[in-house]
This record gives sequence, C-alpha cells and structure tokens, in this order.
Amino acid sequence: MLIPLTGHSWGHAGVAIREPGGWMLHAGDAYFHRGEMAASGYACPPGLRGYQAMMEVDRTARLRNQAKLRHLVASTDETVRLFCAHDAVEFDLLAKRSRAEGQAV
Repeated sequence: MLIPLTGHSWGHAGVAIREPGGWMLHAGDAYFHRGEMAASGYACPPGLRGYQAMMEVDRTARLRNQAKLRHLVASTDETVRLFCAHDAVEFDLLAKRSRAEGQAV
C-alpha cells in the first residue's frame, strides 16, 4: 500500500506491507532519524535536521506527516514496524530481526 507523505518532496510516499504480525512501513525520507518518531520527545542530530530543512519542498506538510507517523506508532492496536531511508540503526535492527525470522533482507 502506498501512503502519501509529501513534504520532503512532491509526491513522496511510504510503502506499507502487511506481514503476519502487523505492518511494516518504509517511510522513505519522511524522517531521517529514529529520534524523530519517539513518542516521549523529539531528537534529531543537528546535521540531519539541517539537511532535512534544506531538502524539504513543503515544511508544513513534512512536519504534519511526521506527527501523523508518531501518532500511528504510538496509538495503533496493531504492530507497526516503521523505518526510514536514512537511519542506519533502524536498518540494522530490521535486518537482524529479518535474519532471526529466516527472511531475506
């Protein structure tokens, strides 16, 4: 399923995949650091924060979509594995989980 996530670029979208335990959502460039999705507070390294601001086409839309993603992860009854294109730690965690489940990365 394609999820509209404009703001970083025009027409930017995430890709959601239904899996046995819930959903996997690749948010692409909707955020750059896992700390941006933390329910308890916002954290993003200054360099990444600056790069996002430099690259965005619609700041209001980008920030609104980040808020929607935070809300989705914090409030859903289903498991949602959210990850982005730029966070190496998220990728490593996802890769380790996939290997443990016997899936290809």
